[in-house]
Amino acid sequence: MALGIPFSRLLQHPTTLLILSFGGANILGTLLLLLPWMHRGNLSFVDALFTSTSAVCVTGLTVLNTAKDFTRLGQMVILLLIQIGGLGVMTFSILIVYGLGKALKFRSIHFLQESFLPYKSGDIRTLLFSIFGYTLASEFFLFFLLFLGFLPRFSFSEALYQALFHSVSAFCNAGFSTLEKGLVEYQKGYFVPLVVALGVLLGNTGFPIVYEFVDRLRGLRNRFSLHFKITLLTHVFLLLLGSVVLLLFEWSSAFGELSIFGKVLTAFFHSVNARTAGFNTVDLSLFSEHSIYLLVLLMFIGACPGSTGGGIKTTTMAVIWVTAISRFRGYTKTVVLKRTIPELQVSKAMTLFVFAVTVVVLFHLVLSLALPILPFYAAHGEFLATLFETVSALGTVGLSTGLTPHFSVFGKIVLILAMFFGRVGLLSLLSILAEIKPPRPYHYAPEEVMIG
Repeated sequence: MALGIPFSRLLQHPTTLLILSFGGANILGTLLLLLPWMHRGNLSFVDALFTSTSAVCVTGLTVLNTAKDFTRLGQMVILLLIQIGGLGVMTFSILIVYGLGKALKFRSIHFLQESFLPYKSGDIRTLLFSIFGYTLASEFFLFFLLFLGFLPRFSFSEALYQALFHSVSAFCNAGFSTLEKGLVEYQKGYFVPLVVALGVLLGNTGFPIVYEFVDRLRGLRNRFSLHFKITLLTHVFLLLLGSVVLLLFEWSSAFGELSIFGKVLTAFFHSVNARTAGFNTVDLSLFSEHSIYLLVLLMFIGACPGSTGGGIKTTTMAVIWVTAISRFRGYTKTVVLKRTIPELQVSKAMTLFVFAVTVVVLFHLVLSLALPILPFYAAHGEFLATLFETVSALGTVGLSTGLTPHFSVFGKIVLILAMFFGRVGLLSLLSILAEIKPPRPYHYAPEEVMIG
């Protein structure tokens, strides 16, 4: 038995299915990328595993140049892994089960609903096809706009390919690019970065928000839920906060050569992408320590629940904030927007937060042991540089100051584990928290401890 669950049931648990699905896709992707016609030059097993993990975990950290070191076929494998990872291998598995006409187990239904909706849905089949429909519609819309953006620079067929790759990568918040210098090439070409930022927002705002908004338009709901309000408010607040602070910090330094409009757009673009996407139009090694620290905080919080992004999620941070505010205001419960958040959900948020902080500290400690001796990272300091890469991997963001390719094999393996854990580990914890039973009706004798 493990966690009180018999081994036979543990094999059928959604957590196990999730880990095996992502792990299986990761190994298959690694083996495919190792084929000689998938890459140019030599490709080690660790580098293939790193690329596959980064793609299936929609992270975007790279040790190789996707445009130069992989063939067109290899890039398509990476694209497929991104699409699978963005939607979640488990979602694909459930859809296949439906296609075969098999009954869906209650545990899988419960886990899927916990992942994509804040309330119970009567028809899981409709939910599944809504998720896929929204994904395909969003990616097609982005594909059309990006095609128009790439057409002036590339041939018709190449513009189609670049639009396809970047539309999927943007919506899935992957951060991979098939341009040799990434989106840095479009630093002063504002249309493409704007469309990419839109794609990232369509992916990381979260399907529950879209689903509820459509329901409201159709008249199926008479008011927006607390989840909708608190998620959207926190999401917008973080986007504006990141944009304004980056603008202030980098106005005359990293953004110094840009026009006023370019500075505002670039600050907004990086605020959007720090929330688990990983695209950048400015070399992050040019950012000040203050900006790097801000990006670390944004990466740690991450995207909204039920989205393609990672991190501890906006609602987790919001619940912790409003809990502290409620206590300061004298409430014994967590109160926000004239509603009370159940204590069980507050406990889940606290547990996830403490768990995530602990994991960041442990991975950062291990990764610092693999830090290469590179003088040009002294600008950010060894501590901040490795912390940035650690949180980027665990938050499945993909932003990097350029340190990742210089790690030893040991450092790359640590980052591989961090990316996989960041994508699968936190989701697994959420699935376990989703099954926590209501508080027991008894408790032990109270005894106080000193605080502070």
